[in-house]
Amino acid sequence: MRTGKRELQRRIAYDAARILTELRSDNIAYACQKAAAKYGVTKRQLLPTREEVESALREQQRLLRGEGQANTLQALRQSALGAMQALHQFHPKLVGAVFDGTADSNSRVRLHLFADTPEELLFALSDMHIPWQEKQHQMQFSDGSRETMPCFLFSADGVGFELTLLPVQNSRNHPLDPLDNQPIQGATIKQLQRLIESPA
Repeated sequence: MRTGKRELQRRIAYDAARILTELRSDNIAYACQKAAAKYGVTKRQLLPTREEVESALREQQRLLRGEGQANTLQALRQSALGAMQALHQFHPKLVGAVFDGTADSNSRVRLHLFADTPEELLFALSDMHIPWQEKQHQMQFSDGSRETMPCFLFSADGVGFELTLLPVQNSRNHPLDPLDNQPIQGATIKQLQRLIESPA
């Protein structure tokens, strides 16, 4: 039974990775749900972990894209670092595919920023002459609350950016990953610099 469960999780992880590649998406939770539906799986405990999906995605990227994948990832991380340094007053954190190493040329740089009001960020973007679009992003937090957060999209030098603004008082009330309900992992400016200097 245990072998059957592990094999099922492996297959779901592989299919989820394929879906992410085909949709040019980094929404691992959605891809896992879509892949699981193919096998009639509805229980969360039968789904693969985020790490298993990321591992399957990296394997597929190595096979399909070779060394170009690593070069693309490094370039995106450099773009992320530049944006984070420009927005350092908002204590930026890099999350998503550019952080975890599964990004490709279609991936957005996703940042979590912290401020008391959205206007603070909007003034900063205006000062940098960055045109942006706004959307809403529903998130669940470690205290059990679910809130809708403002999210700002823009492109610079051919790279897409997605900035999700979190209130300062929530800096220790972590947003949760919808796949496993664990705090979303990410990198500060210093941590990203180390990733760039010593890529895996």
